[in-house]
Amino acid sequence: MNWSWAEDQSSGVVFTDNNGIFRVNLTDIDTLGNFSLSFTYLGDKFRLGSTDSVDMWVVSRTFINVQSTSPNIRSNGDLWEFTAVVTDDNRTPFDKDGGQVLNSCEGEMQDPEGYDLGGNVTVIFEGIDFEDRTHRQIVSVECPASGSIGYGQYLDPQLLKDDPFSFLPDGFGPVNVILRFEENLPHEGCEPIDAGMLSTSGAWDPCVTILNSDHFRKVLQFQVDGFSLIGNTDLQVDQQIVYTSEIDLDTGEILEKPMIVTGQLTDELGGNLSNRQIRVTFEMGSMVFDPVENRMKFRAGDDGIEACIPGATDENGFFDINCPMTGVDAGMAKVKIEYNAWDPLNNDRYRYKNKTQAMFFPVFSNSTIDVSEVGPFRSDYLTYTFPNGSTFEVLYLKEAFHINAKLSQSNGKPVGGKCVNIYLDPEVNTRPIATAFTAGGTGEFVWYSADPDDNPSRRGVEPSGNNLEGFRTVRVAYEPERYVPGGCDYEVLEPNPVLNSSVVDVEVLVRSKVDILLKQHWSSPAGYQEGDIIAGEVAILRDRLDLTVEGQRVEFHRQFWNESGEWQTERVEILITNERGSANFSFPYTGETIPGHPEWSAPGGKWRVLVHFESVDANKPYFVEKWLNSTPEIKLGEGTSSTSGGLWTTQVLILAGISLSTVALVGAMMYNNYRERRKVEVLRGILTDALMSLKASNNYIEAIFSCYKDLIKYFRMRGAMKKVFETTREFEDVINKMLGGIVPPEEIDSFFSIFEEARYSDHEIGSEERDRAIQIFQSMIGRMNRSLGDSLLTREAVGESSLYGPSVKAGQFVDADGNIRFAGVDDAEENDGFKI
Repeated sequence: MNWSWAEDQSSGVVFTDNNGIFRVNLTDIDTLGNFSLSFTYLGDKFRLGSTDSVDMWVVSRTFINVQSTSPNIRSNGDLWEFTAVVTDDNRTPFDKDGGQVLNSCEGEMQDPEGYDLGGNVTVIFEGIDFEDRTHRQIVSVECPASGSIGYGQYLDPQLLKDDPFSFLPDGFGPVNVILRFEENLPHEGCEPIDAGMLSTSGAWDPCVTILNSDHFRKVLQFQVDGFSLIGNTDLQVDQQIVYTSEIDLDTGEILEKPMIVTGQLTDELGGNLSNRQIRVTFEMGSMVFDPVENRMKFRAGDDGIEACIPGATDENGFFDINCPMTGVDAGMAKVKIEYNAWDPLNNDRYRYKNKTQAMFFPVFSNSTIDVSEVGPFRSDYLTYTFPNGSTFEVLYLKEAFHINAKLSQSNGKPVGGKCVNIYLDPEVNTRPIATAFTAGGTGEFVWYSADPDDNPSRRGVEPSGNNLEGFRTVRVAYEPERYVPGGCDYEVLEPNPVLNSSVVDVEVLVRSKVDILLKQHWSSPAGYQEGDIIAGEVAILRDRLDLTVEGQRVEFHRQFWNESGEWQTERVEILITNERGSANFSFPYTGETIPGHPEWSAPGGKWRVLVHFESVDANKPYFVEKWLNSTPEIKLGEGTSSTSGGLWTTQVLILAGISLSTVALVGAMMYNNYRERRKVEVLRGILTDALMSLKASNNYIEAIFSCYKDLIKYFRMRGAMKKVFETTREFEDVINKMLGGIVPPEEIDSFFSIFEEARYSDHEIGSEERDRAIQIFQSMIGRMNRSLGDSLLTREAVGESSLYGPSVKAGQFVDADGNIRFAGVDDAEENDGFKI
């Protein structure tokens, strides 16, 4: 078989095999183009000859060599571009190495044989949406220039989103770049693509089935040398104030309430990101001031980071994440809201950037105060149950008391280190009487009014206005949102409170202890005779105020010593105290006889009267019950003899009575004079002590008040003052009566102006006032010294009796006409001048 090859005019002879098949090997082909290969069979003796030919293209396997690409992570407005070189196969069709460069587009430039020197490269962008669907678009057809091609595009996600045929309908996402050389013989490539195939999923490009098509069909994967248009995301989180609890309007119960973190996830174009996972964590703490950085900083607590229940955005990009707040402390919550694009559930690693938003939410909690105990003294606990069954805790007037309480959040977690105000009758006394701090860890406090650390004033249950006994209100209040003079300084302690106020009122019954005083004693050392009247009187006074108790019940239990050697009650006499707090009794003494009970007897005539005091009304138990058992015994005296005579005659008894009366009168006068003198000495001593204090100390007001209190104490002891609350001018009337005639009234006025100035004035007290007080005290003490002398007290000349009468001459007398005459002198004699 003869063959001839038109490309190089070569020819040759080949032989068929047993099957009539022959092969021709063409080598060293240098020219590209369409050539014919001719075959001639000359024939033999059995066969005729024949001729045939076949046209064959000598082509080059086009090679696209990508030189450079932009980084594969792109953002809005960034340029993505690539450069590549298009060459022939350099006669090595199976190796990816460059040969002769292609030049120009299809149909533009030809070689001398009329063949094109170049061809078209189609640039296809293949984008992937959120649901993993592909979208393809031919973005450019490039022609090599001296083998080089390149393409670039500024990426605008808004335009991509608005384009109905966009390769990125979401505006963002990963993009594969496909470079496809369209076949232009003698340059091998892909067949032209049908535009309808671009929207086909699966095997959309027949070129991939061509052997070694990767030489002229390049796919730039988005993870490597393609690109991903990454969009910014925006987490719009709603600012809020978190409350850990709420009150059920129907039942009034406190219900725990979670923190609901709400917001919206969008991209930079404002598009809603639906079905994206949102994760929220929070950490409790507080905001503190950093003096170094001069700003408030978050200080984390000890509870660590808590995770919320994960959630996802809805179709509009909104989310609400539930964060349980069980057992958390009120304070400041540092909330971290996170959208993780790398989360497999989000599938946005090559579409959107991660976004984390930190928010600070103040977490408020309703506080509760539980007062476990209010009682008298440091640890006593007393209650009183009324006839209707209601029970109240008991305190004593003018006595110390204690309070045990606990501050906690509505979720039951104790709150330590907080200041609470303590009130007594807050409706009347708007200022708290003291403050207390809750203990860390427990939220409890134990407050005692007599402890100077708890209560510097050490006052107990004081009178409230004119109210002494009765129902009073003890209030424990945590009130950080208001400033109360004399209470907790919340502006310093809690400038940013996170607990709501809570107040608890405890209604207590304030009672007075009493003293029973024997006002009229019924003791008789000599005893009583049958028929004698036994009378007595008692006075009921409040224990700590020495005020009388009026209108309350006093029982006199009359008892006798029976034959069994026991005290037996014969009668109980019930009385009501008068305005002076007094109650009295009287009864005839019957000796050994028991009136109305002849079967009873009192051997030796021994009797006694016990005193029992209690409130008259069980519904007004304002006074504490008390017994007075140490009363004098009543006994039968010895009888007197009717035949006594001798020395004690009637005349002697009369004289003795007159003598005794005279002695008693003189003694009474001397005793009264002694009492007056003693009063002035005591007053002088009080004023002298005050004078020494003024000279030795600069504390003017303290010295004046000490003097004032000592004077009040003395006058009350002497019975000159009955009221507890008297002004200095009322007090002046009392001391005027005691020092009248000794100290002039104008000096007493100056004396009392000192007390009023120290008590009521608001100007500064200085050395001038102190020197004036010293001068007045010295003047008054000097007048007292002169009035006392060494003998009896002298008040005024007007009120004194003369120790001696006027002088009388010897023989002087007063005649019937009232004229003073002298014995031996005749006023009628005329003086005639006669002298011896």
